[in-house]
Amino acid sequence: MTVTPADRNAASFAKADGAGPLWQRVATSIHAKIQAGEYGPGVQLPPDRQIAADYGVSRMTVRQALAALEKKGTIRIEHGNGTFVSEDPVPYAIGKRVRFDENLNSAELSPDRRLLRWRLMEADPEIAAALVLAVHVPVIEMTIGAFANERPIAFGNRYCCASRFAGFAEAFQQDRSFSKALRRYGVEDYLRKKTEIIARMPSAEEAKFLRQARTLPVLAYTALDVDAKGEPLSYFDGCFAAERVKIVVDLPAEG
Repeated sequence: MTVTPADRNAASFAKADGAGPLWQRVATSIHAKIQAGEYGPGVQLPPDRQIAADYGVSRMTVRQALAALEKKGTIRIEHGNGTFVSEDPVPYAIGKRVRFDENLNSAELSPDRRLLRWRLMEADPEIAAALVLAVHVPVIEMTIGAFANERPIAFGNRYCCASRFAGFAEAFQQDRSFSKALRRYGVEDYLRKKTEIIARMPSAEEAKFLRQARTLPVLAYTALDVDAKGEPLSYFDGCFAAERVKIVVDLPAEG
């Protein structure tokens, strides 16, 4: 009878004494494999059923082990998609000019933004104040998802004046770039006037899109972009996946 490595793992984990709880030993072993490079950054781990068979333990024990590793930041569990080794967060610069594509390209990542849905709506007091419009004036609301190398990193709603930017949702859907879409309306450059960031727990929709547990925080942010004359162009209200993005404040040099 041939004894496989999986058989030896199962036997050692089943019989070992005084080495801590079984789930903890499984977690330690998986962590050691990650540290040794057996599972590299971004690599998907085997299904919990396979891990349970390899170690000769129950799937409940494996889930406890994976939950502990996720809490430490070693792995991330994307519900409905699998379990992955954590990667270094994407550096995202926020300064006078904020450009999604440039931020990701500088990190040698492939950027993508997708229009998930859009609608015409009346501006509520918050949106109206940001865009310097009267309350109830029609605005375009675009729900947008952002990706880095096909991994979701941000989700939120962008608002702009419907009369000034008629058809903007269609333009953005074609270009998948805010900057390119704005050029269709004669806006060659724009500036970031204000960004506010706060940590909070995600909504159910945000967690589902970002493929993360609702117990993991997001970096919620609002942002206002203006044209060269200082007139508001768009207001954004959304969030980043906190463990996948590192905010870098890009301050202009003095003098």
